[in-house]
Amino acid sequence: MLTGALLVGVCLGVLVSEKLYLVTQEADLPEGAIAAVRSRKLEVSSGSGGSGVMPRFTGKPRSELEGILQRVAPKGEVMIVISNINLINEQSLVMWLECIQRIDGLTNWLVVAIDAELAAYCKEHGINHYYRPVVIPDSQKDTGSNHAISAMKYEIIREFVSLGWDVLLSDVDIVTLENPFDHLYRDSDVEGMTDGFDPNSAYGEIYGIDDATMGWSRYAQGTRHMAFNSGLFYIKANNRTIDLLTRIADKLTKQKEWDQSVWNEFIFFLSHGDYKSPQVVPRVMDYMKFMNTKVLFKTVRHMPRAQQPKPVMHSNYHPDKTDRMRAMIAYYIKGDDHALDKFPGGSEPGS
Repeated sequence: MLTGALLVGVCLGVLVSEKLYLVTQEADLPEGAIAAVRSRKLEVSSGSGGSGVMPRFTGKPRSELEGILQRVAPKGEVMIVISNINLINEQSLVMWLECIQRIDGLTNWLVVAIDAELAAYCKEHGINHYYRPVVIPDSQKDTGSNHAISAMKYEIIREFVSLGWDVLLSDVDIVTLENPFDHLYRDSDVEGMTDGFDPNSAYGEIYGIDDATMGWSRYAQGTRHMAFNSGLFYIKANNRTIDLLTRIADKLTKQKEWDQSVWNEFIFFLSHGDYKSPQVVPRVMDYMKFMNTKVLFKTVRHMPRAQQPKPVMHSNYHPDKTDRMRAMIAYYIKGDDHALDKFPGGSEPGS
């Protein structure tokens, strides 16, 4: 009994001492920082075990980006588009902004301007923006401006998640029709749009192979699904996703590869031998809500209008991106029932 009482007394003493220490520590802080410290303690303690959730600082901003995020996205999640002035001149970013600005309640978005011209344009037009100039690595200099920007975006996104903000990344060639944050599950490290076009290709399937030379064991099975589109995904701020983004950025800096292939490689390739994957938990978005243009132009537009699923966001599967964006806006926002008629299902006439 005496031993038990002694142990209880020691535990109580530790708890009281810790509480006194925290109170004393907070007393030494400026008045406005006390709430921030308590908030960070709450966020850290509420994180799931082993997830390494990034604490989000709510005190005086320590960087320009943190100040912008505290103002634009105080709840800790932000939608971003990364662009240069060329996409204003080509009108795709103009249309992206028109779609976003018409949605009630969608205010936590940000244009990441990677050149001074776009930053000046955003400032002149009162557009939420963060000026973040980039230097294209040698490995991406001959891949075209769009691929070069895509290769750099993982390094930029890492800056956001390192500050504790969850990011919904949207490429410029996407038409947004509803608030996408209303359609996220937030139960995984990454929620990605699929290049799939039916349940099997989007969500996964078991497939079989037949090798007659194996005799009795000629049949075997595997699993497969279409790739995540690297132009639209939601990524949580934690240690696993920072590791994922770091590996992708590092590889694309050193090697000339398509960023979407590298994105899928690090998400889905299995740990083996000395290689350990980032082990992020992926979730695929509903392919009828976050809809690629293959689904729209090959399937959905041929359905009776009243039976067509209403998409949240569209991503382009086709090369004539700007024209199809303009047509989708006319079809879904302006009510032109024939706006999609002139386009082939694929890239070639008659397809």
